[in-house]
Amino acid sequence: MSLPLPDVSWAVLAAVPIAVLAAYTMFGATGFGSSIIAVPLLAHAFLLTFAVPFMTALDGVATATASRVHWRDASWPELRTIFPAALVGIALGATVLVNLPRAPALFALGVFVTAYGAWQWLGARRMARASRWWALPLGVAGGLFSVLFGTGGPIYMVYLSARIRDKTPLRATSSLLVTASVWIRIAVFVVTGLLLNAPLLVLALLMVPVMFAGLKLGKRLHHALSDPASCGWCRGCCCSMAQHSWCGR
Repeated sequence: MSLPLPDVSWAVLAAVPIAVLAAYTMFGATGFGSSIIAVPLLAHAFLLTFAVPFMTALDGVATATASRVHWRDASWPELRTIFPAALVGIALGATVLVNLPRAPALFALGVFVTAYGAWQWLGARRMARASRWWALPLGVAGGLFSVLFGTGGPIYMVYLSARIRDKTPLRATSSLLVTASVWIRIAVFVVTGLLLNAPLLVLALLMVPVMFAGLKLGKRLHHALSDPASCGWCRGCCCSMAQHSWCGR
């Protein structure tokens, strides 16, 4: 009896572990970024309605096992401000993901990845100081893109890094927000049926060891990059906006 794997070529199936390994090496090194790497690669062979829930399922395992959430250090007022907006964005994103045809969805993904890459290339800039009113648009945008492409973390960090200066509560707050977002997305994908997909779940289960290998490799790279000036993984990214708050530097 064969496993119910996705109906794609063996060449595609062989490429999936490479994408997952690269994605979680980044996650292990910086604390985010798995989907921004894996989803565009997977979208060449899979629908976004498969690729995003697939990565979300793996993110659920990764955040449950690799994340160290410091509840006492988190800024709960900031969480209470941005979280309702994030929920609105998640609801909007789930509606769009289920109903958006493949071609516009891939075009939107391409625009997002191009814009994000250009922003990093030109040098990500931290907001000097954000009013709490920014929690509404950035929270909605973060929730929306977290469901559409699994990439809401950097958007949340734009707001949080402009509100929280101390890197300890910033890291704790962002970790709580991202972890909560992942598990709410899992619940949404179960309710919508996107995660009730045997080939998706079997492939995700098979990729769990690869995910752990990526996390381990990423952690080793993180510890090897002990000099902030040589932090190639996060130079210019959103953790530099927060004085390396994600990677702990």
